[in-house]
Amino acid sequence: MKKSTVLIVLVTFALSVVIVGIFGMRMMSYNTRIYVETIVPTRVYLNTGDTVEIKPREADTEYEVWINDYTEGLTLRMDYSLEPADATENDILAQITSKVDENDPVARLDGLTLHILRVNAGKSVTVRVNYRATDGGGANITVYFYIRNQQK
Repeated sequence: MKKSTVLIVLVTFALSVVIVGIFGMRMMSYNTRIYVETIVPTRVYLNTGDTVEIKPREADTEYEVWINDYTEGLTLRMDYSLEPADATENDILAQITSKVDENDPVARLDGLTLHILRVNAGKSVTVRVNYRATDGGGANITVYFYIRNQQK
């Protein structure tokens, strides 16, 4: 081969390596999963049409909600956002983790909707609910619902 042919092949190879290095795409695996890192609660909606503010507690993953006016048949639904927003799976599972009397429960979960079954007059009830992402990344939060019945 001529020297010019070898030189042209080497220059073309060097330029292709530089061009791919600068403008090339980063290789990603075919089945990339983006896990939920944090669950951020925003508001709690009541079946009465009211919204209740969520207050953070000392721990980063704990929040509290105060409801001072219990009404018969009260249901709550917490609104939340996930970070990152483009997570592969964005399903959340809720579970009551406070002590529950199976024979006479105070609250019941139906999906993400919390039904408060009873609060005696002049008393208050605390329901602790754990919300966790189902993608296996381990993101979870605990929300303490304090419900007070001010009727006497």
